[in-house]
Amino acid sequence: MTHEHRLVIIAVIYNSHPETLQFAESIGNCFDRVAQLILVDNSPDQPDATFTEKIRTYDFITYLRAGSNAGYFHGAEIGLQHYLENGNGYPEWIIVSNVDIIFQTPDFLKKLDAIDAGHDIGVIAPAIISKTWKTDLNPYLVSRIPLKKLQFLQAMYANPVIHNGYVLLYYLKKFLRMTFRRGYSGAPGKTNQSQIIYAPHGSCIIFNHNYFERGGTLNHISFLFGEEIFVAETARQINMKVVYHPELQVCHDEHTSIGNFISGRINAFYRQSLKDILHQYYPGADQPASK
Repeated sequence: MTHEHRLVIIAVIYNSHPETLQFAESIGNCFDRVAQLILVDNSPDQPDATFTEKIRTYDFITYLRAGSNAGYFHGAEIGLQHYLENGNGYPEWIIVSNVDIIFQTPDFLKKLDAIDAGHDIGVIAPAIISKTWKTDLNPYLVSRIPLKKLQFLQAMYANPVIHNGYVLLYYLKKFLRMTFRRGYSGAPGKTNQSQIIYAPHGSCIIFNHNYFERGGTLNHISFLFGEEIFVAETARQINMKVVYHPELQVCHDEHTSIGNFISGRINAFYRQSLKDILHQYYPGADQPASK
């Protein structure tokens, strides 16, 4: 089953309606009518009338209320199932994205279509340029994360105080690196070459139809966080490649929905996600050592 849309973009909203309007405008500027945007709103409150009226002016947008906070990927799954249940097959490309992304390249879809996915490329990681750090957030992980690193993160996520301290040091390191980096040209990415990687950054992930037709899913094992490793491990299981393509570029304004401060609630989601990852993908790692 096919559909006229070569590209479907599914974006999840959580208390970020002004950013959603900027996101939608950027899509209207960069893509033609072969693109369809599905907005899934996880927000607890109804948007104001200005947002609703503006969204209705775009004929390529489908707006859905999730009814409750379904999480990032589970919200995206609601959007994907809505599309399929309306008699559509999988389009060539599906982008799952936060709404704090701005598409800036008018020929984005032309460049995307130029990629020969063949039968083994399931996921594309674009260049995601951080508005804050002026660097590319991809490749997110070039290789599989070592168990010791995950165990270290478990210690850092032990409680919100330690977690915030860890995040503060992380941001300080990035700030110093940005401040003292010399010769930065503004070019996206750590490399100008496409390459096979392990995991894409979760803020904007491009899926080829192969990913879903070979058994891939958006049914994340956790409510929130860890989406990158979930996609990486799913691609491994169905024997598909994740490829970084820096010629595809978007701009990212981080932490629009959850902010920079790690609350107790957000910390709990991080800890649960890490626990799920260890249990699902690192057999025996989450079990106590035998005496």
